[in-house]
Amino acid sequence: MKVVLIVPPRPYLLNQKALPNLGILTVSSVFKELGHEVEVLDFADGWRFIEADLYGIYVSTPDVQVSVSILKWIKAKGAKKVICGGPHATLRPKECFEFGFDAVCVGDGEVTVPKVLNGEKLAVGWLKNIDEAPHPDRTCLDLKTYDFEIAGVQATSMMTCYGCIWRRCAFCCRPPHDVLRFHSAEWVIQDLNEIADLGFKAVMIYDDEFFTYPQRDMKIINALGEMGFTWRAFGHSRFLLKNKQLVCEASQNGLREVLIGVESGSNRILQTINKGTTAEMNKQAIEMLHNLNVDVKAAMIVMLPGESKETLEETWSFCEEVKDYVKDWDFCMLVPYPGSLICEKPEGFNIKFEERKIYTAYKGMHTKTWNPLKVSTSKLTFEEGLSWRNVLESRFKFKNF
Repeated sequence: MKVVLIVPPRPYLLNQKALPNLGILTVSSVFKELGHEVEVLDFADGWRFIEADLYGIYVSTPDVQVSVSILKWIKAKGAKKVICGGPHATLRPKECFEFGFDAVCVGDGEVTVPKVLNGEKLAVGWLKNIDEAPHPDRTCLDLKTYDFEIAGVQATSMMTCYGCIWRRCAFCCRPPHDVLRFHSAEWVIQDLNEIADLGFKAVMIYDDEFFTYPQRDMKIINALGEMGFTWRAFGHSRFLLKNKQLVCEASQNGLREVLIGVESGSNRILQTINKGTTAEMNKQAIEMLHNLNVDVKAAMIVMLPGESKETLEETWSFCEEVKDYVKDWDFCMLVPYPGSLICEKPEGFNIKFEERKIYTAYKGMHTKTWNPLKVSTSKLTFEEGLSWRNVLESRFKFKNF
């Protein structure tokens, strides 16, 4: 059977081809292991129609509208069966059927793809041991056409676990049946060898949080160092500070950058969103990384529940305190995605927004297609919040004044 898997374009990103879609690459491996012919199309390169027996489209919430447009486009060209998977399919399967998909995969493709092939329209399943998952099919696309660098070295991506160890942030979407699952160090090292064989010497570890499983992580860190990899990861200040020795070892084995989800400089906001950190913890983690010669990117969110002029002044003060230790910043407007506490139970938070407008909103501040969600609190209008975001970015990211 001929299968075509489609990655929707993401016009809200400054660079649509920074890194490949690991979910699609893994699903490609699943189909191939089952004996099917697979072709993967990244529509960032332009829309293409190839005749096939089965089509699969990746659907995340920011991509819903374009994914549905692709569905209608390929159906009009003669596609008989089109399935979908991805975060939005897992969180809102009923909606995906309403869009017109013939089958919906909820959970891990390693489990759901065989069910779809057996005729199930709603295929649900989760791997208990994710080492049973095949390695991503990194041959189905030309990874060298993707443009992501770490310390000047071209990089590709990998994941060493499924899920987040914290899983409590009120703005974060989380499937109800998903749990944190780790690959073994041996599985990860094999994946690193496959990446090295493709000619890459840098890797982005795309786990929600790294530095959380010291016994396993140390083996991975040592392998990264021995293989000469330059690498980058995401970190949560609570676990960075808890595992200082692990972070120190990482800094001596190729770690060059860590992105920390700081979110806010206000302790009131951090408590409201159940971030599990304080402004002081974030400051300590940033300073620690800086002292280890690891670059820090700080991710911030404006218009979180309860946001006010006072909380944003606290964020401004925090940024001033750490600006000499942060190499790069990301200032986003809040988008409460389906599956997050803020979206599912907005009555419990001091916030207002139109849920349907979520599907047209994402960060893309500097793209023509940016359409920010008009979110407000009892103390701050959307326009005021957007003005704060713009000034924060100008001051700290672009250092304009």
